[in-house]
Amino acid sequence: MNAQSPVAPRTESFTVSAFFITEQAINHAIMACLHRGIPRDLIDVAVSSKASAKFYGGAAGPNRDGWFSWTGRGALAGLLISSAMALVILLFAGYEASKPMAIIQLLGPDLGILIGAALGALYGWLKPGDTRPQMQRALNREDAALVLVHLQPAPEADEVRKVLEQHGGEQVLVEKDHLKVVGAE
Repeated sequence: MNAQSPVAPRTESFTVSAFFITEQAINHAIMACLHRGIPRDLIDVAVSSKASAKFYGGAAGPNRDGWFSWTGRGALAGLLISSAMALVILLFAGYEASKPMAIIQLLGPDLGILIGAALGALYGWLKPGDTRPQMQRALNREDAALVLVHLQPAPEADEVRKVLEQHGGEQVLVEKDHLKVVGAE
């Protein structure tokens, strides 16, 4: 019997974005999206450098959200390098490894992970993040902030468009998302 499991079709995802001219309208639109069940990490607010003085007390800064992924990369690099060094130390010492050698072998990878993670986080925090093309749309307006809602399937994207319009969103745009839904590979 040749039973094949059905393969779920890949769904396209969309980013819905709209300009808002007041901070209060932004907050209301974000709350409405949250009440629809959209996670906060799929909602971004982007402003141009001139508009940043008007929104959130001028606290907007450069996009530096890469620190978290660089922390993981640093930890992995630290693990690999320190494990290789510990293995080399063990190979040179041979089978008669003393107690200090065992401690070096045990703590080497642990310290390597911690040091690598710290260095990776520092690098990611100092390195400006890559600005998504959809966020660059915020540069078009110096009087408004851009709210973006990512990774929405087509029916939900239309509903999000309506929500943003109801809360004062201007120049609402629904475009195919370049991000991939986790598990859609």
